Amino acid sequence: MGAEDGRRLRASYTVEAAGVMAAVLFTILILMNRALGFRAETVGYFGLHETVERERHLIENMEETQIERQSSGNGWSLEITAPVFRPEQSLRLWSLAEDMG
Repeated sequence: MGAEDGRRLRASYTVEAAGVMAAVLFTILILMNRALGFRAETVGYFGLHETVERERHLIENMEETQIERQSSGNGWSLEITAPVFRPEQSLRLWSLAEDMG
């Protein structure tokens, strides 16, 4: 078959196809790299936020007024400051509002 039935591809088509495939694969590589970078940044942000939320509710931190934590990774950094959770103040205000109403 091949040469007898006249269906041959010219070499220029295969060279062009190799160039197109290289460009496509390079584009996919760049997109995957950015996606993994965004994922790492998001995981870092969520991890730091969870740490701050856990620490602001600990009894050991009741004497402090706020919690400050920092984290950084490959190309990103974040600092979160949050007030310490003090439910007794909220409950006092709530009971005061109930007494007035």
